[in-house]
Amino acid sequence: MAIKSSKQTSGEKVINTELNKTPFAIVESYKNLRTNLISIISKANGKILAISSPNAAEGKSTTALNIAITLSQLNKKVVILDTDSRKPSIHKKAKLNNEKGCMDILLGQNTISDVVIHYNNYLDVITSGSKVKNPSELFSTETFDNLLSQLEEQYDYVILDTPPINVVSDTLIIAQKSSALVMVIRAGVTKYEAFEYAYDSLKVLDIELDGVIVNGSGGKGGGYYSKNRYNSYRYNNSYENK
Repeated sequence: MAIKSSKQTSGEKVINTELNKTPFAIVESYKNLRTNLISIISKANGKILAISSPNAAEGKSTTALNIAITLSQLNKKVVILDTDSRKPSIHKKAKLNNEKGCMDILLGQNTISDVVIHYNNYLDVITSGSKVKNPSELFSTETFDNLLSQLEEQYDYVILDTPPINVVSDTLIIAQKSSALVMVIRAGVTKYEAFEYAYDSLKVLDIELDGVIVNGSGGKGGGYYSKNRYNSYRYNNSYENK
């Protein structure tokens, strides 16, 4: 399933939980997206949703944070974990400190309770934390497996903001430990070849792609492509190689 969001969600707008602080169209777009994602996570029989993109600057992290916020508005316990150690941005978008976070847990220097930040009554944030030279190796460890298991025990939904698939190998490792994976692409920016390369990288490792969020699609309403209709995606003019 590919989920198409409205054009207004394509900017760097983080949903403000205070009443009337975010345009209605953006809020409704993410609520519609939330409904689809809950179905995807439920069918996967898990709690961990990894969110990635083919390349950088396609709206992935903003989308991930807004998804986490809208899930928390259902009074569900949600945590978003920034796993992009090389170019972290969740702390910037949420206006939080990034002194310590996910990488510090994986390095054995801190625990979840040491680094977790309470964003609202139902949403917690774990930023990326310290810079490391070998994040992909850390994601392959039992320590990361244990971290995910602990988060699954403590929360209803675990959202992982992962690095772009075509840039580094981290997401290919993380996705294999997640319940579901969705990819964010941006209308007029993401070229079909970039999407195809990312999709093929997942297929090589038998990683299921559960959804594609089309960011900045022109506000013409929702829609989806089923997983066996990616050929039709090739002929969407917004994503042809130009």
